[in-house]
Amino acid sequence: MKFLSPLLIISLFIFPINSILSQSASVAQLVLPSRLSTISFEWQGDSVHSKWEAHTAMIIPVKLKNGPRLFYMQFDLGAPSSVFYKNKMDAIGAKYPGVIPLENNNRISEYNFWIDRTPAIAREILVKQFDSTSIDWKKDGKEIIGTIGTDLIDHRVVVLDYPGKKIHILPSVPPRLKRKLSFSNFTYVNKSVLLPATINAKETLLFFDTGSSMFELLTNKKTCLQLAMPGAKPEQHQVKSWDRTLTANTYASSANINIANTKLSLASVTYMEGASHAQVERMLKAGIGGMTGNKLFLHHVLILDTRSQQFGVLPSLKKSDLK
Repeated sequence: MKFLSPLLIISLFIFPINSILSQSASVAQLVLPSRLSTISFEWQGDSVHSKWEAHTAMIIPVKLKNGPRLFYMQFDLGAPSSVFYKNKMDAIGAKYPGVIPLENNNRISEYNFWIDRTPAIAREILVKQFDSTSIDWKKDGKEIIGTIGTDLIDHRVVVLDYPGKKIHILPSVPPRLKRKLSFSNFTYVNKSVLLPATINAKETLLFFDTGSSMFELLTNKKTCLQLAMPGAKPEQHQVKSWDRTLTANTYASSANINIANTKLSLASVTYMEGASHAQVERMLKAGIGGMTGNKLFLHHVLILDTRSQQFGVLPSLKKSDLK
């Protein structure tokens, strides 16, 4: 689900029950200051099927302890725990001896680093091989060295200010923000976020994943065709999901989704051709109508309180709202 392979998000749509309800406990435990922490993020773009996609991934600047260079990690709520990429860690360790601690069983313990300007301690963080790429030290590029997962927001409040490109982490919802919000309940299970939504006057659940930016709404074929504009022709491209090749069918749409008493406009809707019919049926019977990500909320502010499992949506955010 990293920006280098954005289409791996399809696996979470095809296997939602396995990936959400059967996840084991995560390893990483991120300790943050017990106050408001504001983290800036940037958009990573990429070419998808000969078309430029400006919002392929949310990336966050990070600074390693005693490391002189700024790196980045992808913010991915589809990952229950944060992870460093071994190939990147090895390259950093070779360039700057002593910056990367010794691993124990593919884990680093009690590691201090900075997420943007916020000090963080990883009680224990996995180090996993991502690919074979190293780091090009000759270029001052945005090197992605890992993933920041749901452990960033676990038992906390996160305010995703998409227009302001800020992630605010708080121990509780501030009084001013609470007065402005109309809260709704959401499901938070095994560090997965399932948002209730109303689509075509039907209530459903949508898996929310900040690692997914390609599709506004990924759903089943029947719902997709209902939401598509009359006469719209699909944009099709092949996607790889594990050992299977699927076809993404994306239609222009002018439909709306109601989430947390907020009407959100859909510009496009997608279904996957080649997905297992039985697995899609199990997903629907479990009440999961599909998956959504960053693109649906680009012009809004999304607030998630994982402690009380309540959330809300605002059109904008003021600094005073966080006091």
